[in-house]
Amino acid sequence: MGGSTKKPRRRAAGPALRYAHVRGARSASPAERRARNREGDDDREDRRFGVLMALTVVAVIVLSALAGFVWGRRLWAEVAPGWPGGGYGFAVTTGLLTPPAVAAVVVPLKRANWRKEKARSLGWAAAALPGAALSFVILLITFSATRPKRRRRGPECYDPGQACWVQEQYPYIWFVGLAAAVLCTALGGWIAYRYAQRRKRLLTPPEPAAPSDPPRPDRPTCT
Repeated sequence: MGGSTKKPRRRAAGPALRYAHVRGARSASPAERRARNREGDDDREDRRFGVLMALTVVAVIVLSALAGFVWGRRLWAEVAPGWPGGGYGFAVTTGLLTPPAVAAVVVPLKRANWRKEKARSLGWAAAALPGAALSFVILLITFSATRPKRRRRGPECYDPGQACWVQEQYPYIWFVGLAAAVLCTALGGWIAYRYAQRRKRLLTPPEPAAPSDPPRPDRPTCT
């Protein structure tokens, strides 16, 4: 007896999976969610501040490079020759001023807390302006003494005060300025370390002395 066998139909897909409630887990309260949202807003504000500071640093470097072509020539042609020690003394002074100028910018900005104390942070930002101005001058002096690549050198590069003229007059000027900056950084770091150690000793309370054993009475002797 012949007959056709029907293929069994496939069952329809089951309903979507549902996440069962985990015993012992608790959902975040509205106050916790608000706190998380505030933390997210603070993180975004910190990132914006970091981007703003990075753009500011880039702008200062670009302006220093552009100003070096305008005022750098006058500094090296008119100020450096009359400086104590000549051009090398001018480079030593610039190198010695570099670490304090950077510290005068970094230290106030590290103390600023834009999350909790915006008004006070503005004061710290204003305190960093003198260091930023000095850093601008140092970058201007540095860029104006940087010799361009050979294919970009023209006859004007050897005019008094230009970068090629500075390198011809003072061939070891980069070594002298860099050595002065490294020496000042090492000395400043040692002074800061000694100050931190002394401050830590003054703020740390002395440890209490260990209690000594009470004196034992002498035992009576039989006579």
